[in-house]
Amino acid sequence: MMNAIHPLHVIVALILLLCMKTSSLVSQSLSKDSNRINLRYLDLSDNSFEGAIPHELGNLSQLQYLNLSSEFLRNTFFVGKSDWLFNLSSLTQLDLSGTTVAPPSIWVSLIQRIPSISLMRLEGCELLAPSCTLDNFSSSISNLHLQHNNISSSIFNCLSHLSGSLEVLDLSVNDLKGRIPQSFGHMTALTYLDLSSNQLSQAIPNSFGCMTALTFLDLSSNQLHGEFPNSLQNLSILKVVDFSFNNLTGSLPNFTLLSSLTELVVNFNQLDGYLPTVFEKHSALQILDLSNNHLKGSLPDFTGLSSLESLDLHNNEFFGNLPNFTGLSSLRDLHLSNNEFSGSLPDFTGCSSLEVLHLDKNKFTEWGAQSTGSLSSLTDLDLSMNSIESTITETHLSNLSSLKHLSASYNSLTFEFSSEWLLPFQIDSLYLSSCKLGPKFPNWIRNQYIIGSLDISHSQISDTIPIWFWNISTAMGLLNLSSNEIRGKFSYVPPEIALIDLSSNYFDGPLPPIPVDCIEINLSKNKFSGTLFSLGIVEDRGFTRSALFGPVSLDISHNQLFGALPDCWMLLPSLGFLNLGYNNFSGRIPTSIGNLGSLEALILRKNKLYGKLPASLRNCRSLGFADFSFNKLSGEVPSWIGEDLPQLYALILKANRFYGSLPIEICHLSNLHFLDLSMNRISGTVPTCFGNFTAMIRKGKEVVRHIYYSDDPPYNSPAEYRYTYFDDVLATWKGQEYEYGSNFAYLKMIDLSTNNLTGEIPIGITRLLELKGLNLSGNRFYGEVPVEIGELKVLESLDLSTNKFSGEIPSSMSGLNFLAFLNLSNNNFSGKIPSGTQLQGFNTSTYDGNTELGGKPLTNICPIDNIGPSSSEYEVDEDSSEYKRWLCIGGVLGFSTSFWGIIGTLVLNQRWRHAYYLSLYKLKERFYVAIAVHIGKLQRKV
Repeated sequence: MMNAIHPLHVIVALILLLCMKTSSLVSQSLSKDSNRINLRYLDLSDNSFEGAIPHELGNLSQLQYLNLSSEFLRNTFFVGKSDWLFNLSSLTQLDLSGTTVAPPSIWVSLIQRIPSISLMRLEGCELLAPSCTLDNFSSSISNLHLQHNNISSSIFNCLSHLSGSLEVLDLSVNDLKGRIPQSFGHMTALTYLDLSSNQLSQAIPNSFGCMTALTFLDLSSNQLHGEFPNSLQNLSILKVVDFSFNNLTGSLPNFTLLSSLTELVVNFNQLDGYLPTVFEKHSALQILDLSNNHLKGSLPDFTGLSSLESLDLHNNEFFGNLPNFTGLSSLRDLHLSNNEFSGSLPDFTGCSSLEVLHLDKNKFTEWGAQSTGSLSSLTDLDLSMNSIESTITETHLSNLSSLKHLSASYNSLTFEFSSEWLLPFQIDSLYLSSCKLGPKFPNWIRNQYIIGSLDISHSQISDTIPIWFWNISTAMGLLNLSSNEIRGKFSYVPPEIALIDLSSNYFDGPLPPIPVDCIEINLSKNKFSGTLFSLGIVEDRGFTRSALFGPVSLDISHNQLFGALPDCWMLLPSLGFLNLGYNNFSGRIPTSIGNLGSLEALILRKNKLYGKLPASLRNCRSLGFADFSFNKLSGEVPSWIGEDLPQLYALILKANRFYGSLPIEICHLSNLHFLDLSMNRISGTVPTCFGNFTAMIRKGKEVVRHIYYSDDPPYNSPAEYRYTYFDDVLATWKGQEYEYGSNFAYLKMIDLSTNNLTGEIPIGITRLLELKGLNLSGNRFYGEVPVEIGELKVLESLDLSTNKFSGEIPSSMSGLNFLAFLNLSNNNFSGKIPSGTQLQGFNTSTYDGNTELGGKPLTNICPIDNIGPSSSEYEVDEDSSEYKRWLCIGGVLGFSTSFWGIIGTLVLNQRWRHAYYLSLYKLKERFYVAIAVHIGKLQRKV
């Protein structure tokens, strides 16, 4: 036990603290007085020291406790010449955490040369593990904390000589790799072992069962695999086990003998099988986390876990009804989401301390008022994404006085409250998407003044925004009112809003002014009018936070907006998705749009924009989806599209006024799987290099769902908030115009229709083996269709109509088994339509306008088939048929006579039969002798 601290010692410590930055002053004071000061305790931790630690501290030979650590490991302090540490021969406790120590292997020498030291804490000191053997010395070291360093697995050789004294060992967050050595079994005094956050692999050693004094074991965040060793049952006083974030397999042992266990954390592994059915011997267990595994079956009885505070089994494969939770009065957190539990919610009345209840992503069917109605301590309730069909009344919520977060989205819930009833709690987040709240706007939330997140989308509301709503929304960070029938103006947006979705309603008037810090904005499919300037975020108002953050997604499509596009897009450098389609914007595309270096999707479809594509767009090198269709854009298709936009997978210039020839550089777009240049004035030939579109060659679907993870999520939104958008495209498919969303992933298509293109079909197109749609109609193509077109085995739609193709239809097309739409009309095809059920199954209009074409399904006779035989040919045919008939009859009679003449004689005449078999026997013997003689000659030569 350390002696009492003398007041003089405190004064010296204060002097050192004030003068540490002036090393010369400290050096003088220590060199003169340190031999006369019997200082034993010195704590200068959590200060902002700089420079080298004065070596004169080594003169404090009576020092027993030295602490120069930094709580956040942020010291710029360092141990220069470290020999002075060895002079502290009385030292028992040393803490240099957060201090750079040189040499990085000094900790070994300290153990060797200061035998009295019992506790050493060198966390975050940039230490290494030397090649060492600690032979022939005695040490009192019992607590060794070396976490957050660069120590490798060679340290295990050093530690093997400390097995008798070590009680606490922390090597977490280092560079340990490979197998955990069996030598840990010799550390019988060890009570605390932390090897987490390394790269240790293979199985947990059986020798761990020899560390019978162990109370704390953390092997989390490694690469361990295999099953739980049975020897762990020997650790009868073990209290904390953390094996999370590994690759452990097999079933979970019942740990029957580990009656002292208080925490068992094995989440994020590969465990399977069923949970042990008996837990009554684990009455001390407080935390049980088996989430993110493959455990299955129904849940056992947990009533024996009387001390349980947290139970996390989410993201497994459990099913069936939930068991009785009666008696778990200490339970605070219950996470059972993302399983397959079903039936009604159980009665949680006995869980009086329950604060967090997550039952989302299951198959529950009923939410009775008695199940959760009395949980007065409940703060977080998540029942979303189930199959619950219930009517929610005041009884369900009246006693939940502590509730802060309620999520019941994506169920079939109907909320029915009296007109004057109000929520009896102040909610932070409310998610009720796809529940029936309408037709009136929910009046029962009018007293909520701190609500941060509100999602009542798809809730059958057909109403205007009530006046009181503008008072409760001031603190909102997330607002989703989409897919209702809400009408009227939306003039105010909360200043702290980060996500706002008003899409698919009937809002009108000017766009609401959006704060510059808003991250996701979706105002699409309404009746907003006016210019884009009213939105606010695109105004040049000097430097704002938006210059660093700003929107990630902006969708104001399908409105009635007009006017020119602002030229201030450089203010939104984080923008990744921009959809201004289906409006009446006019003018030129502003050059500042090229400053959107993070832009991945740009949709300007169906406006009145004109002029050339700005060359600044070549700076948007992340652009993958570009849709400029149905405008009045003109000029040649720029070559920089193929040179500078390598991520482009969808290019849509449909229904504009582009002219000139196609640039050969377009063939550089190896990720392109959808190309629509139809309804323009493009001329010349199709480049032969079209076969370079490798995305149309590889199998599988392409990405159409894009997810952004925000580092600055909306208030009260999930910690890892995700912003999601889906690509959608308007395509002419099988002769009809369709809008594709999620199924666009499978659409690999080229549409060059209604242009002035000429020449033959380039052979490269026939190498696009995953092409599903090809439309070359309405051009001036000529020549024969290449026979290799039959290689496009997954082609579903082919339109070559209104061109000048000639020759026969390739017979290989009859093998296009997936072809559902074909149009070859208005060409110069001739000859017979290839036979086969595929081409004969189309309507006759498929082949209209080809006067020299015949055969089914056309009614006219193919010219080749129309040449009938003459009467003499009929006579020859009749004579020939008669001759063949008698020839067949003669052949059959001759064979029968010969066969039965020989076989019948052998059957009826015994002497002839014996002679026949004897001749066969002699023939066999001759062959045998000849072969034997030949083999003998070969052997002699060898």
